[in-house]
Amino acid sequence: MRRYIILLFLCIPLFSTGQTNKDTLVVGYAGSVPFVVSDKEEEGIVFEIWKEIAFELNLKYNFQEFSSVEAGIEAAKNNEIDILLGPTTINEERAAEVLFSQPYYNTEMAILAPVQKLTFFEKISPLFSKTFLFAVLGLLLILTVVGFIFWLVEGRKYKDDYGNHVYQGIGSGIWLAIVTMTTVGYGDYSPRTPGGRIVMGAWMIISLILATTFVAGIATTLSLTVREDKTITSMQQLENKKVAVPYYTKIKERVRNVAGQPIAVQTVSEGYNMLLNKEVDALIYDEIPLEYIFAATEKEDYVLSKKEIEPQYYGFVFPIGSNLKRKIDLEIIHLQDTKKIQHIVEDWISRY
Repeated sequence: MRRYIILLFLCIPLFSTGQTNKDTLVVGYAGSVPFVVSDKEEEGIVFEIWKEIAFELNLKYNFQEFSSVEAGIEAAKNNEIDILLGPTTINEERAAEVLFSQPYYNTEMAILAPVQKLTFFEKISPLFSKTFLFAVLGLLLILTVVGFIFWLVEGRKYKDDYGNHVYQGIGSGIWLAIVTMTTVGYGDYSPRTPGGRIVMGAWMIISLILATTFVAGIATTLSLTVREDKTITSMQQLENKKVAVPYYTKIKERVRNVAGQPIAVQTVSEGYNMLLNKEVDALIYDEIPLEYIFAATEKEDYVLSKKEIEPQYYGFVFPIGSNLKRKIDLEIIHLQDTKKIQHIVEDWISRY
């Protein structure tokens, strides 16, 4: 009996050690700045949120870094970690393999692209477009018809004023039509006969409508064709462009739908480096990481466009059957109600 008692006391430390390890959570993390900043020590938006939660729940934990969100999700799926922190988008594919917490932050995709100015020749090129030239030719044709009709009705009767030759008479009629349409009124020509006045009176009314339509059409054509620059600011401008995007099926499909070429990247930093090296023409990523990088760059060289592309919901990841999820959910709701998370995000974005 004495031997069993001694053996029991010897085993107590082993049991105690095992209980401590079990109570210490393995907290994985992966993602992009400013959510995950791990150059020297764990910093970033998700770490500040987690520390608030861990303090309230009195949790002990050890951090474990993963090279990508996908790797972290795989670890959670295999029960190698208790929770994964990061800007992890909640979607149907992932939810089939792991559990997600309440969304702790809602965001959208944005576009970051370098500023590209038009050259002088590119700015005037719309003036030589088919639409513009056809509009001008159409107006000249109408003016010629009006001038010809006026010459038939009145011009040929006053050859001293309108010219002895047909081409002179028609030319004078065209000039009168132009002066009438533009309301310049030089007074060098004016209708004298009732027929001429009817023709010019009708042309006055028609030209008011025609001039308005013509000017509006030209303005629309130029506004659609001429741009201050060629900078990519919308999805419609991604045709035949290389675009860095996150590993997110819907975003890749949307880029392909506009004839763009999506190139998946693990982090926003990887995509931004590709943009700097001119390996891609634009970067589409979550709005907050892009705002963070944009604030740290030369703003005059890049344009950040928020076009409400694909709303994103970030959540923490748990293994299936985790008992930790409900506790974390309640703390996330509390942090949202007190606007603590909003303040953390705003603080990190404003650091640059």
